[in-house]
Formats: sequence, C-alpha cells, structure tokens
Amino acid sequence: MATYQISPASGTAGHPSKAPDLKCVSVVVDFSSTTNAANDIFECITLPANTYVVTAGIDIITADTAGNSGTLGLGDGADVDRYISTAATTSAGLMTIREQAGAGSMSTTSIAYGIYAATDTIDIKVTTGEVNCVVRVFALTADF
Repeated sequence: MATYQISPASGTAGHPSKAPDLKCVSVVVDFSSTTNAANDIFECITLPANTYVVTAGIDIITADTAGNSGTLGLGDGADVDRYISTAATTSAGLMTIREQAGAGSMSTTSIAYGIYAATDTIDIKVTTGEVNCVVRVFALTADF
C-alpha cells in the first residue's frame, strides 16, 4: 500500500497554507426601529457563491419588552428555519441552534449548516407576531 501526499494540502504550522479562512460574520438587528408582523423576512447576512456555513445563530441582546408573543426563525431562501426554528424573544441570550444532521428535508428536518453554490442571504423570519427585541445574527462561514 502506498501513501501519497498532495502538496497543496501541506502547511507549515499544522494547517494548509492555502486553506480557506473561517470567518465569523455578524450584524445587529433592532426590531424596535421597525413595524414588523408575522411572516416578515429580514435579510441579514449576504453569502457569496461558494460559501459553506458551518453554523448560524441569533443572540438576543435586548429581550422583547412589550409583552409581544412574537417569535423568530433563522434560515435562508430555500429553508426558512435551517438554523433556528420558531423561538421566543422574551429572554436575553443565545437562541437554540438546530442540531446538525447528515440529511434532512427542508422546512421539516432542518440541518443547521448550509452549502451555497449561488449567492443567498441568511434571513430572520418573524414567525408568529410583532417583536421589539434587539438581536445579533451571526454565521461561521468558509469559502470553497
């Protein structure tokens, strides 16, 4: 049995020198500055073609204070809850991100990562009603 080393994958400090960078991209969304309602979509992070999203999430900076019953989901143009299903905005902190799975059918068993061959956006969907919270949307991305 032979062992072959493919030189472009070789690096000098443990990682390939020509490997893509992993980036954390984020944006803050202040819902109190909008008049929003159920099924509104907020396009938050633009993803260029050939992007792999390791995971994405929402960190609630300021919880909903108006007693609204609104909830949020996080997804993209193909799957509105790929990363986060319907979640309440009444407490500050990180929303529960879906568990990663090897396969899934969109909008029913989301998979919590994304492979984007074409340009897309990571979107917040106001799922059940108005919210006035402030959130940070983030995504760990790499190009391929």
